[in-house]
Amino acid sequence: METELLIQAGLTEVQAKIYLYLIEHGQSTPTEIAKGIGENRTTIYPAAEKLEALEIISQKDRGKIAAYVPNHPAVLEGLAEKRLRKVARQAKNLESNLPSLINYFNERQNTPGATTFYGQEGVKMIWDKVIATKKPFYFVRSRYDVIANKEMLQEFKHARVEAGIKSEDITASEFTDNKSKEMLEKYLLTRTLLPPNEYDSPIEIDIFGDNVAFINFSKDGMSTIIESPEIADAMRQMFLFAKKYIRKSTNQDELEKN
Repeated sequence: METELLIQAGLTEVQAKIYLYLIEHGQSTPTEIAKGIGENRTTIYPAAEKLEALEIISQKDRGKIAAYVPNHPAVLEGLAEKRLRKVARQAKNLESNLPSLINYFNERQNTPGATTFYGQEGVKMIWDKVIATKKPFYFVRSRYDVIANKEMLQEFKHARVEAGIKSEDITASEFTDNKSKEMLEKYLLTRTLLPPNEYDSPIEIDIFGDNVAFINFSKDGMSTIIESPEIADAMRQMFLFAKKYIRKSTNQDELEKN
């Protein structure tokens, strides 16, 4: 039971056995400890040095031979606290880096279907796929994309132009910029404006090639990309239908002025 308790406190099995042996037998040399717990001396030396560094045991001179004595078990409380702090740091580090690992896993698996991405890195992966596909890009813009990395967003726009990708978007008139025809031509973009407050979702919908992506710009930052020619074609048809309906039912020139 004592061995298990010491292991739970953060010691290895060999370290625990050394400490318990010293408690039972008092001052002992590495040779005596090795014989007493049934381990090789080469195993005892590094384990004892670690215990000494943790201040769990102390080294004493017994003539010309170095020997060890156990320190009070209260030192183990400090060891346990250090271990808890280390575990907390590791958990926090895992939590902050897990989205990147999930994104890496999803990207490398490369299995057709629905794939989920997280955070800004996930948004970039989706946008990089848009560029790599080099197909016309249709998207329903979310007003919440202002929280995205501005530099990353600009790089995406310029990369689309460099790749010669023609784009069409549907966007809320009160949150759009670059309304001039010259600017739209520069970005190879055809824009359809929605009346104010008609679309306030944090989700951007992207349609390109055989893919449909839903980019979530809200706090949780979870985005999904679906690889399916049929679904992409259906969403493209709905996009073009919506664009036609919006242009027929609104005065785009007036929306551009407001």
